[in-house]
This record gives sequence, C-alpha cells and structure tokens, in this order.
Amino acid sequence: MNKKSVVVIISAKAEWQAVKEILAPAEIQSTQLGEYFDLQPDMGTHDTATRFFHSGWGKISAAATTQFAIDRWQPDLLVNLGTCGGFEGRITRGTIILVTQTIVYDILEQMSDPIEAISHYSTELDLAWLPNRLPYPVVRSLLVSADRDILVGDIPSLVGKYGAVAADWESGAIAWVAKKNGLRCLILRGVTDLVGATGGEAYGDIGVFHKNTKSVMKTLIEQLPDWLKDIQPQPLAQTALFNKVDCIRLYVADLESGLAFYRDRLGHSLIWRTGQAAGLYMPGTDAEIVIQTERVTQEVDITVGSADAAMQRFADAGGEVLVPPFDIQIGRCSVVRDPWGNQLVLLDTSKGLLVTDKEGNVTGTKIRED
Repeated sequence: MNKKSVVVIISAKAEWQAVKEILAPAEIQSTQLGEYFDLQPDMGTHDTATRFFHSGWGKISAAATTQFAIDRWQPDLLVNLGTCGGFEGRITRGTIILVTQTIVYDILEQMSDPIEAISHYSTELDLAWLPNRLPYPVVRSLLVSADRDILVGDIPSLVGKYGAVAADWESGAIAWVAKKNGLRCLILRGVTDLVGATGGEAYGDIGVFHKNTKSVMKTLIEQLPDWLKDIQPQPLAQTALFNKVDCIRLYVADLESGLAFYRDRLGHSLIWRTGQAAGLYMPGTDAEIVIQTERVTQEVDITVGSADAAMQRFADAGGEVLVPPFDIQIGRCSVVRDPWGNQLVLLDTSKGLLVTDKEGNVTGTKIRED
C-alpha cells in the first residue's frame, strides 16, 4: 500500500498546547505561519505520514495556513481536529461532531442579498470516501462558523435558519479553502462547553474551556489513527503540481549592459542583484525577469511545494529528469523535460527568500525552518 500523507490542522492556542502535551513531540519546527511536528510511526498508523500544524485562531489565519499547508506539503487528506461550543438543549458536552457542512454566518451584506453572500462561503464536505461503518460514534452535523464566540441572542436564528447545534471560529475557512483545492477534508470537533439562555458555561471562566479542551483533544488524538486506517491516497491528478511561474531567466553578455537594456530602457525596476544575476519587476505579477551571465539559455522557473516530491511526480507521470534535486540559496531545485521536449526548472523556497540592502544587493536569505 502506498504511504498516505495527512496534514492535521489544529487551530486554537489551547488546542495546540493540549496536543503538544499529549503527543510530546521530540522536535517542533517553525514556519512564518505556525509550528508543526511529525507524528512518530509508533504513535499512529505505519502507512500514514502525519504532520500536525498549528494554524492559529480565526478565519484569516485558518484560510492562510490551510492554503500554505496544501501548497507546501500537498497532502492526500486534510484533517481539522478541534473544539466547538454547543447550543444547550441541542447537543451534549463532550460530543464529537463529524462536520458535514460549514456555514460562515457572520457576513453582513447590506447592498445585496445576504443569503447569496453566506451561500458563497458555505461548504458541503464530501465524505463519501469514509467507510460506511465509522470507527467511533459521532454526530453528523453542519457547523456554523464565525470570528466570534456564540451570542445568546443569535442561537434562535442559527437554529431556525440552519438547524445548527454548535459553532466554532475556523472550520468554515478550512473547509472552503480545501474544497477550492479539490482536497478531501475531515473535520472532527468536540463540544467543550454549552451556551444557552442564561449565557455560556465558559464565559467569564476560561478555565472551563481549557480543562475541557484537554479532554476533547485527548479523545480526538487517540481516535485519529482509526479514522486514517482505510484512507486511500488521493489521485495525484486532483492536485495541481505547479504553483506559479517564479521567473523567466534570460542570458545577457554582461550584467551592466543587461540592466541598461531591461531596467533603464524597458522600465523594469531592479528587485535584487548579485555578481552574476539580477531580478527585475514585472507589474501585474510577482514573477520576475532574471537576467544572468552564466548560461546561454532561456529558462522558465516554476515554484512547487517541494522540488524533490515534484521531480518524482513529474517522472512518474512520464517526464524526464535532467538534473536531480540540488540545493540553491532559497531552497531546492530540479531540471525536468516533458515528453515533447519542453524543459522546466522546478524549485521551492523551503530555505526562505532573498534579503537585500537598499541598493538591491543580495545580502543573504531570510531563513525558514520548515
């Protein structure tokens, strides 16, 4: 069986802290968006590579980190484990919800139909790939999502409009981004506290939330390997390999004459330069024109999540590897050729981005530890 790749997104700080205490990872890595660590084989399933990623709280962070995780690690499955607040009388504390749909309800549209606006960010999760017999008892339900704790006055409307039983902050953004990428997404949220007519159990007493969060996350972590047992790798064709054009590299006899032509006469401003190359700005895109003196060729560089993984996938699809992955200043790079002779350079920015001085001279790299 092929090894599966799973990224488990953990949102709130209290949830992440509980996960770290439960799993006690030997090493925690950092990215510009959040921490992550890899699950050891003896702590999960041997045919699954599982990475836990702290995405942060709220819709903005959830959307950004979900796309970041998909682009960088290209998982077969995205999982979100976390907590939610339940509506008193509709669900009980400690219940695990298997989320079937997410609705972002804190959209206030005054100029046109608010129902249409909310519908745009509502997401139905495709769970047909799950086995008919689920490994644990859960409540299948939609989850309403907003950048706010539950307001008592909102509950009747949320129940009446959507039949909601609970709410959270991040699931709506995570599900929406995953679906836009054609990636399977499993969201499991446990009810830590209830909100009813008299208020919320944890309102004014965050210790209740912290205590119950540890219990919920412990349950979800212990159950996770059984949820992943029968997951088959997602067909690679469902996830695009190329992220974007990084640059077009053009040969010039010497850098100063190249800059005189492309920068001074054609108007492309300087971004960075070294002794052998210079990057120039193109309006309307973050792709660069790179003029260089080392190779008398024209070259198209394309960014990918991982140069090593992209090279292997390109070869498996029938392409040819001309140069296996090697280290470059900002990450890793590989040269490949498709069946029709088109040559491409695949690179990642796993080490970071170039740092320059005021004149654009490259002084180093802003390191990423991911």
